[in-house]
Amino acid sequence: MKLVIAEKPSVARDIAAVIGASENVDGVLRGNGYLVTSAQGHLVRLKEPQEYDSKYDKWSIADLPIIPSFEFVPIENVKPVLARLDKLMNSKEVDEIICATDAGREGECIFRYIYNYVGCKKPFKRLWISSLTAESIRNGFNHLLPAAEKDNMFSAGITRAKIDWLWGMNMTRLYTKHFGALCSVGRVQTAVVNMIAERDNEIDHFTKKPYFKLKLDNGAEWFDDERESFPTRAEAERVKAKCENSPCKVVFVNAKQKKENRPLLFSLTSLQVEANDKLGFSAATTLAVMQSLYEKKLLTYPRTDSNYLTEDMAAILEERVSMLRVMNEAADEVLAAGLNIDSRIINDSKVSDHHAIIPTENIGGAASMELSANEKAILDMVITRFLAALSPQYEYTETDYVFEVSGERFKCRTKAPRVLGWKQFYTDNDEENSALLNFSEGFSFEAKNLTISECETQPPKRFSESTLLKAMENIDRRIEDKELSEYVSERGLGTPATRAAIIERIIKVGYIERKGKQLISTDKGKKVISLLPDEVKSVEMTAAMELQLSAIENGTIAADEVISGIIGKIKSIITAENSKEHISLAPPREPVGKCPRCGGNVYKFVKDNKAVFYCENSPKSCFFRIYEDDFFFTSKGKTFTEDILKKLLLCGKAKVSGFKSERTGKKYDAIVSFTDRTDKNGNKKVGFAMEFENKKK
Repeated sequence: MKLVIAEKPSVARDIAAVIGASENVDGVLRGNGYLVTSAQGHLVRLKEPQEYDSKYDKWSIADLPIIPSFEFVPIENVKPVLARLDKLMNSKEVDEIICATDAGREGECIFRYIYNYVGCKKPFKRLWISSLTAESIRNGFNHLLPAAEKDNMFSAGITRAKIDWLWGMNMTRLYTKHFGALCSVGRVQTAVVNMIAERDNEIDHFTKKPYFKLKLDNGAEWFDDERESFPTRAEAERVKAKCENSPCKVVFVNAKQKKENRPLLFSLTSLQVEANDKLGFSAATTLAVMQSLYEKKLLTYPRTDSNYLTEDMAAILEERVSMLRVMNEAADEVLAAGLNIDSRIINDSKVSDHHAIIPTENIGGAASMELSANEKAILDMVITRFLAALSPQYEYTETDYVFEVSGERFKCRTKAPRVLGWKQFYTDNDEENSALLNFSEGFSFEAKNLTISECETQPPKRFSESTLLKAMENIDRRIEDKELSEYVSERGLGTPATRAAIIERIIKVGYIERKGKQLISTDKGKKVISLLPDEVKSVEMTAAMELQLSAIENGTIAADEVISGIIGKIKSIITAENSKEHISLAPPREPVGKCPRCGGNVYKFVKDNKAVFYCENSPKSCFFRIYEDDFFFTSKGKTFTEDILKKLLLCGKAKVSGFKSERTGKKYDAIVSFTDRTDKNGNKKVGFAMEFENKKK
């Protein structure tokens, strides 16, 4: 039997339907000599530092760099899936395996991590397809690739995982200890924070300068050969006075017939950009909604970087548009005009793991489904883009006018639609007024009601998720090195599948905050970026690593050589930072009070969202340390709070309301005070004594 392993259950079902594996036995599809099953994305992960050695539980610069042997362990919530695959892959019933995970670096890693972890030695071949049409699946099975053909791709993938581990674990621990506060550092995320912080710094130090525009009442603006505005109002007023109520002559008219091509189909990033612009959705929200629509079989796979479809999909497009008639009446018009199926739609060379996002063959059932408002909005957005991309070009007349008044010149440009084409799906207010001017060269009229507009030079706009996603996708524009720039021009910073998570991550760790649609660097983010060296935070660093990964994939460099180079870079950074004076990012500690045992300051520390209160002299010469989940309090339905501690430190006693009896469940109030206790090992600990108010009286 041949065992086919897909990346996701839905893909397994699609493949099984084509190759004749229709019998479901314990979740495995059987038939025609095949067993078809799937993973659920990654099933194993690289070990954390402390899983190699418990000494890494405590972060110490002395332990850096951490360079492990790189071992994998199961991901907790998918252990049953891994166990099922282990049993199948090593079953005597199976003599060959077909890897049918996504056609890309990450898909290759998902399969081979599992294959290696379960110790499978059986031969396997590679199914390499980018769409799930029946024709594509059949063709893929007729042309299975030898496993060795993708060895370099896997090598690049696992090297990327190792590099990210080495970089993230070592740099995060180094700078956290160096700065005295949690400082999360990642190969991609730090470069993104740097982009935002640089933009904010440019805005914060921007000095606005006034300028003045002079306009005719038809909107035409003054210009000369060197400028299009005046530096002072006085100069604008002088020209206005010169032109007011004077003859105005049309000295130049140039009309051109132009076309504007249709928008491309959606990739995940371009969909996230439009959803943020038009709906205010975060990238993470759009991805979550897309995932839901994918699981409901209404839209194709969301995590794609492609805006194109494959050649085998051309035949399905007319039927797919026909299915949309019940949802969008414009579908009839698109069909009547004839579908524009060209290289702007079909381009195999620009499809890697997955094709563009389009409605599925089940889209006709969407009308009868219960969808959330967000799902309806995203679904409508994808359907609209799908129809627009298949529509005729937008055709319009663009006319340039130049007017002359008393020796001064004014210009304007208008657009007049001729054939709406794909623009019928998108309103454009700028072009609604495009036909208001209609002058012939030589025509004259009196210039009246000239206006002066006071303007200011503007700083660049702060990043929104939309503009940040665009910047990450077009990161090559920020790189001066031509080789690096050319390499990342079609890849960008991060992947479409990870960009939303990167944005959420840098917000979670406190480097960036959302203010409306804007993403703004926090004081912590700015401070960290100002202190990190360029080789840790630059886009060029990330791009250079990606270039090396590409070289591994192309077979022009060995993975061990790349990892060795990264380790060398990490060691040199650690050495350089250890020679510097440590800088504290942590805010000054404010003591909660004085220790009742030794008189030292008592401080609060929060770790993993749990507070601990400790004496500055502990544990060396004082045993005063209390956790908020102290058993004395939790057993009575309470948490030990900072307010309770302050009262105890100040007065020696504190009234606590709302204790709950373990025996009866009734609530009561009590007076609590400190006492000493000894644990089973003979160590002194802080304990509590309790008395009731009526006893006190």
